[in-house]
Amino acid sequence: MNRIQGSVLRMRRMAGRPEFHSIDRDRHGHIIEPTDVFMLVLTTSKNNVHAQIVDRSKNYKTIFGSFAGNVGFHKAERKTERCAYRIGENIARKCRRLGIFVVDIKFRRVMRIDAVLQAIQALGLKVRQLIHEPKIPKTSAHAVRPRRRRRV
Repeated sequence: MNRIQGSVLRMRRMAGRPEFHSIDRDRHGHIIEPTDVFMLVLTTSKNNVHAQIVDRSKNYKTIFGSFAGNVGFHKAERKTERCAYRIGENIARKCRRLGIFVVDIKFRRVMRIDAVLQAIQALGLKVRQLIHEPKIPKTSAHAVRPRRRRRV
């Protein structure tokens, strides 16, 4: 037990599960309630994938998250489908250990979403709904104005 980073007592209180050592509990000492509804928010960019589990019942409070550095990928490896699959596996494994079996998935970009979905379904997590919210272009009020012609 001497090699564990952080508080040993807190680690024991979390039943030896290192991935839950920093999760806040409610007034009853529970991390989640059986009636809670959860959403997986996927933020994908050209270089990375961020995944967060959010509790929709508790005002969209973030429970935990995962990203490329969290699962051991660095620099150019972060862009790969294999990295996205590992992030999905990590999220699904943590959900199963917490007792979450059904999630909604929300994303903006479609890049590498399929790899995350494959990993989630391979580990037995059920997807209730997929929510695609693409960024809407700015309206004409905020659009870029054309350059003014030069008068000589």
